Amino acid sequence: MRWIVSKLPDRDSLLANRWLRPFAHRLSHPLLWHLNRRSAARGLALGLFAGLILPFGQIVLAALLAFSARANIIVAASATFVTNPLTFPPIYFAAYWLGRNVTGAASTDSGHAHARSAVTWLLDVAAPTVTGLVLLALATSTLGYALVHICWRWRVSRRWSRRLNSRRLATESVDIASLN
Repeated sequence: MRWIVSKLPDRDSLLANRWLRPFAHRLSHPLLWHLNRRSAARGLALGLFAGLILPFGQIVLAALLAFSARANIIVAASATFVTNPLTFPPIYFAAYWLGRNVTGAASTDSGHAHARSAVTWLLDVAAPTVTGLVLLALATSTLGYALVHICWRWRVSRRWSRRLNSRRLATESVDIASLN
């Protein structure tokens, strides 16, 4: 994790970029860069959505969505890597399968793939795939948003309980030392 963070550009280098300089005053909003429970959850949800909905240009879409929703831009851009050359084929196959089952579309295979028209191809392959991608994007972004909130709260409550236990043990050891 430290290696990934060290390779990411920091806020000042992004704001100094000549292409981003006209928008630097808007990009300097603290919520876009600060990592807290809400901005991280929004960033992950938007990044997963953008990563699954588009086959290319995902980082740009995720950054624009994060900018408009005041989510963490780095988390949103990083979450788009859910689709990469290894995960792309299974995700798109699952989207096609899900879309075909949801829409109830049956394959109208004529036996000759080169003889089918573009409209037939759109109805057979593209429509179920797009439907499945939208459903997968909505489901994973919702699940990611909820998981960030759950994990963050669990981690904070675990820290609080450790802190309380260490304080309790410290006061008990002081009480025992005062009795002797």
